[in-house]
Amino acid sequence: MIRPFKAEDMVWIIEYGVKEFGLKFLANDNVKELAQAREENGQCITGLVNDKIVGCGGIDLMWEGVGEVWVMLSYDIEQCPMAAYEVIRDGLDKLIKDNKLRRVQAWGRIGFEKSHTLFRHLGFKPEGIARKYGFDGADCILYAIVKD
Repeated sequence: MIRPFKAEDMVWIIEYGVKEFGLKFLANDNVKELAQAREENGQCITGLVNDKIVGCGGIDLMWEGVGEVWVMLSYDIEQCPMAAYEVIRDGLDKLIKDNKLRRVQAWGRIGFEKSHTLFRHLGFKPEGIARKYGFDGADCILYAIVKD
C-alpha cells in the first residue's frame, strides 16, 4: 500500500534504523525540519506492507521534466522484499506520472548492494560513477530512468 508521506515516517525510520547504514539515532531538529518540508512539498510517499513501513521516499524536482529520487528503507523491508519492491515501484510510477517526468535519477552508494538491486528492479540504468560524492566521501553510482 502507498500513502502520502508524513514527517513522522522519516523520523520513525531514522530512529528504528536506516537500512542502508544500519544506524539508529534520535532525530534532531534539523532532521525533523527536513522531514516536515518533505511532507509539505507533496512529492513523497510512504510504502507499507502488512501495515509496516518498509520505506519512504520521493522526488525532488530539479527542473521541468527532471527529478531526483531519494529513498529511505526500514529494516522491515527484509520481511517482505518482493511486496516491498512492488509498493515502491507503484509509488515511483505514480510520482513520475503525476509530475510528467522524462528523466528520474538516483544515487546508489557503492558497497550498499541492496540499493543497486532495488534500482535495477525499478528499471533504473547505471550511467556512471561519482567519486567521493557521498556525505562521507563514499563513491556512488548515478542511475536513471529516461522516458522517450
